[in-house]
Amino acid sequence: MGTKKKLDGVVDIQFTIDNRKQFRINGDDKRIIELDISDFGILNRLRESYPRLQELGVKSFEFDDEDGENVKLGDFVDSLNAINDEMISIIDYIFDSKVAKVCADGKPLYNMVAGKFIFEIILDTLFNLYSDNIRAELGQMSQRMKSHTDKYTGN
Repeated sequence: MGTKKKLDGVVDIQFTIDNRKQFRINGDDKRIIELDISDFGILNRLRESYPRLQELGVKSFEFDDEDGENVKLGDFVDSLNAINDEMISIIDYIFDSKVAKVCADGKPLYNMVAGKFIFEIILDTLFNLYSDNIRAELGQMSQRMKSHTDKYTGN
């Protein structure tokens, strides 16, 4: 952080607040994502978006249309593509970064691995990074606050 006075008399202030870090997926140098793992806003984005992800996951298994008729293969494939595109958009929104395609490595997010949707695996894995970091950040904040209050409380 610093200041610099320009010729026009306006003082510019520089903030260094972008806390993004790079993460390599499965050791592959071509699969790198950037996340700000101290972003508390992720909790709100997840809360508002996760129900839609669950709906889309269920919808990916619907082989019938609204009338109970079997869907034509072409229409079903189109529906799956639209579901995957929306899932990618939601995951990227939650993490405020382009992560879904990189993490899924081209696989549809509605695919299942060991009984979990790929989008759930991505959420679980990346959220562990956030929860560990947020705990550490809160600990540091607590220590900073304690150092400021100790002089007033006599500790």
